Amino acid sequence: MKTQEILWGFVLTLFVFGSFLLNVCGDFFWFETTRYIDVFLTVLFTKILTGVIFALLFVLFVWINVVTAKNRLFKKRERERFDAEKWWFLGLVIILGILAGLWFSDWNTVLKYLNPAGFGVSDPVFNKDVSFYVFTLPFYCLVLGFVAYTLVMTIFLVGIFYFVYSKPRRIEYYDYERHLFDFKNIKNKMFPHLSWLLMLLFVVIGVGFWFARYELLFSSTGVTYGAGYTDVNVLLPLFTFLSVFSFIISGLCFVTLRKRNERLLVKILLIFFIVLLVGLGFAGVTQAFVVKPDEFNMERIYIERNIQNTLSAYNLDKIEGKQFQVDYNLTFKDIQKNNRTINNIRIWDWRPLKETYKQLQLFRTYYDFLDVDIDRYEIGNEYKQVMVSGREINTENLPSNAKTWVNEHLVYTHGYGIVMNPVDKVSEEGQPVFYIKDIPPSKDYFVIKRPEIYYGEKPSEYVVVRTSTKEFDYPSGEDNIYSIYNGSGGVLLDPVKRFVYALKLGDIELLVSSSIKPESKILMYTNIKERVKKICPFLMYDSDPYIVVSDGKLYWIIDAYTVTDRFPYSEPVYIRGYGVINYIRNSVKVVIDAYNGDVKYYVIDDSDPLIRTYRKIFPALFKDFSEMPEHLKLHIRYPEDLFIVQAEIYSTYHMRDPRVFYNKEDVWVMPEEIYSGGKQKMLPYFIIMKLPDSEKEEFILMIPFTPKGKDNLIGWMAGRCDTPEYGKLMVYQFSKQKLVYGPMQIEARIDQNTEISKVFTLWSQAGSGIIRGNILVIPVENSIIYVEPVYLKATEKGTLPELKRVILAYGNRIVMKKTLGDALKEMFGGEREAEERKTKETAEEKLKRIADLYHNAMLALKQGNLSLYAGYIEEIGEVV
Repeated sequence: MKTQEILWGFVLTLFVFGSFLLNVCGDFFWFETTRYIDVFLTVLFTKILTGVIFALLFVLFVWINVVTAKNRLFKKRERERFDAEKWWFLGLVIILGILAGLWFSDWNTVLKYLNPAGFGVSDPVFNKDVSFYVFTLPFYCLVLGFVAYTLVMTIFLVGIFYFVYSKPRRIEYYDYERHLFDFKNIKNKMFPHLSWLLMLLFVVIGVGFWFARYELLFSSTGVTYGAGYTDVNVLLPLFTFLSVFSFIISGLCFVTLRKRNERLLVKILLIFFIVLLVGLGFAGVTQAFVVKPDEFNMERIYIERNIQNTLSAYNLDKIEGKQFQVDYNLTFKDIQKNNRTINNIRIWDWRPLKETYKQLQLFRTYYDFLDVDIDRYEIGNEYKQVMVSGREINTENLPSNAKTWVNEHLVYTHGYGIVMNPVDKVSEEGQPVFYIKDIPPSKDYFVIKRPEIYYGEKPSEYVVVRTSTKEFDYPSGEDNIYSIYNGSGGVLLDPVKRFVYALKLGDIELLVSSSIKPESKILMYTNIKERVKKICPFLMYDSDPYIVVSDGKLYWIIDAYTVTDRFPYSEPVYIRGYGVINYIRNSVKVVIDAYNGDVKYYVIDDSDPLIRTYRKIFPALFKDFSEMPEHLKLHIRYPEDLFIVQAEIYSTYHMRDPRVFYNKEDVWVMPEEIYSGGKQKMLPYFIIMKLPDSEKEEFILMIPFTPKGKDNLIGWMAGRCDTPEYGKLMVYQFSKQKLVYGPMQIEARIDQNTEISKVFTLWSQAGSGIIRGNILVIPVENSIIYVEPVYLKATEKGTLPELKRVILAYGNRIVMKKTLGDALKEMFGGEREAEERKTKETAEEKLKRIADLYHNAMLALKQGNLSLYAGYIEEIGEVV
């Protein structure tokens, strides 16, 4: 090789491996500070080891075949010419080997295969434990994929080798005229060699068809997910036959090798593909002409398997279902008896509340409230539901002339404090009543010793602390207060680490800045989602972390899930950012210190086989839930993302009868609601309430259901958040013989209420925008009440929304008052007087009421709202 070629090869190698080493060193230093260096080393070692093994096996196998081809093609004295030109070919093989190592170095699959935990559940077709499909089969397929890749690339490269080096213009000692088009000579030398490779390839194909039998359990061709009638009775025998036939073909390749009968080989291959096509065609015919005409009876057993395994995979098989007999006998005494529920009804919608926070509590443009979370606290001997948000730093909001490297990375390093308000209280001006507000935090019920937020939900930017430049802490009047970071987080920037991070981050300022001292630290991955994913990339994380005030400090809690798409017969769902899954468990609660960045993973569900496997792989990573401090256990809650997935699955899979399921006779959906004038899907919401048959109020996550295509309520689901009942799911179903209004029906009745419409029209004419917040469906005793806040916002830019009215619906009545308390008094406080008025009502008044109800009923009928129409007709019957 020429010196120039060697030099360029060295430069390329240095660039590739230099970048790799730079990233490894940077991550190594960072993981050291998190105390999870063993996780990093385990993953890195497995990646390198599997990658190197696969790469070496590939290069070794391919090169052995290249050398074999050389020996078959050249005479001994002619091989020296190839040896002089072999470097380009060897380089190509090495590059392909490196790619193979990168593609197949799946550390997660390898480690799970080596450390499996049993599920204790077997599939109904092959009677194998689910762990085989989750841990073992993926590893087998990984190895099989590598072997297939190696064989295919070898056949391709060896074929090229034979044709390239058989041409006399490349090999000058060949007789040009005699051998230029002498492909017979090439074939005679190449055919035996490729027959050996083809023999091995058909062994791989046979194993592949054998594994394909197991993959039928994840078929989506039938009426439900999983192996159906055609899969089990046609494709399973077909794949078994093709697997055995592939092994036979492999043996026949050996026969053709000895007899040099390539025509026989072509005939065998043709028969193989004909059998494959005929078999697949027969499967299609069976599905269309045998299964479809009697689909339910043919697929019944497979539908039952799908229902059973789906409920098990989503942890819905032990759900507690109860009947909820709705009546409308709620009295003011019942309201008073359930005052803990009533005093925790959320009248603050988080969307306008976030705008209000920004208007009232930012104080400076470089602060931001990124989200509003919901939690509960014991405040003054009251169990209160609150809304809370962290005041984070956001350097994107700095003036353009202030966006310097020093300001963005050395000065504005952290946010400061939180705001908190009860969900049910509003000031005379329509603004929240704060428990915690201002800078420094003004609070009556909490002690916050560390209000600084270095780690939060803001986009991840590195910051450097303990420099000669003071860090901005918080504004105080016309002055600013500065501070120095005293936490344990961050990587100490010695000269070597400064050099590494300057190159890794592509920021020369880290290397040349005079503000950085020997005791300076760099804080990286300050976005909490990125931080936890960096440490544990194999878990799935909830999209809504929430901030907690506990033991005088600020913490973030993130729910983490173990997931797989390898649970047989379980219906898959798509999760944005993670792909398709068909098994999920909320196995881990992650706690992040907002000041130090310490991350701790607490296992809350040790029965999950996936988390037991990961605990084997990373024994020092996870802690038992019993080790979580008691003050943090008070703030765990049922995760929203999991609840949404479970609600969507259960809305169909509550139908456990296979015929009802097949006909989709009773499909539920999460209802719609009106927000700010437009329709949107209703999301689960937290509430403090007393469940039916329960002794006391508790913090729950709930969502109502409506029948598909209808607007009336059919039931509701609740996830319990408080220990010791944490994690239990309850479903309460209404009688199908009695109409219970759904959110959209209540919204329609609000629109048709003349008194409310007058107020809305008046506000709109005054140049203000009306925001109708999210409607809450709240069970109280055996009744249902509906609460919807109404906000008023001026059209001018920079104005804040004010909570001006609360709409309360109960039965056939709707009232709108300034506060929820006033609405409750109007609805229930004057019940006795209302009853007296009803007994004294004249025939003329009754006729007028009937006429009004009839008018509303006809209006609902014109709008196509049949359930609302039925409600008005029912009310007419009551009057009559």
